[in-house]
Amino acid sequence: ALRRSGVAADRLILDPGMGFFLSPAPETSLHVLSNLQKLKSALGLPLLVSVSRKSFLGATVGLPVKDLGPASLAAELHAIGNGADYVRTHAPGDLRSAITFSETLAKFRSRD
Repeated sequence: ALRRSGVAADRLILDPGMGFFLSPAPETSLHVLSNLQKLKSALGLPLLVSVSRKSFLGATVGLPVKDLGPASLAAELHAIGNGADYVRTHAPGDLRSAITFSETLAKFRSRD
């Protein structure tokens, strides 16, 4: 509808709305997070993923929101590794460090 209304494709970003915004069932968000590449390919849009401190993480690991830092970081790294172009996070410093470390590991892997 937006494209038909004249909005250029390069002005659009897809946010699948993880957590309760997508569904109260944690499995729905887990399914979307597990299939980001398919979603991105099907719609041909850049992806914004917001999984930090989401309810589905707490339901999955059995922890309250205040303790979801490690699960959030794991989900964010998974999203980046599977096609997310943008990530909204509550811990930008931690995410930056994790990305830097992952990128460094990838450089060593490509040397073999």
